[in-house]
Amino acid sequence: MHQARQLKQANRPAPRPQPDRRPGVSPQPATRLKKVKLMLILFTCFALSLAVVGQYSSLVILNYRLSSSRAELAAVTEVSRDLELEAAKLSSIGRIEQIARDELGMTEPGLGQLRVITAGRNTAN
Repeated sequence: MHQARQLKQANRPAPRPQPDRRPGVSPQPATRLKKVKLMLILFTCFALSLAVVGQYSSLVILNYRLSSSRAELAAVTEVSRDLELEAAKLSSIGRIEQIARDELGMTEPGLGQLRVITAGRNTAN
């Protein structure tokens, strides 16, 4: 029996040298540090993805506002053109003369009714 044990021990591979361990210190702090680093990396990726999504949604909102503003500008430009055309029609000389004759009863002045007055100093030589 003793010989069988010796034979069995001889066939065993040599024990691997253990890493330098201090008594009472477990390898958990190293794995805990790895877990903390992994969690920090995951949190950073999550925060960056939230920032990207926020920027994209902000871009979509600004693009919508820009298209709305362009449509409003086109409508205001159209109204401005219409108002300029109407102002040109209302201020035409022919229309003003017609209103003066028809509605106000005015007539053109005769030859003796028209006087030209100039403003300035009265100088006698």
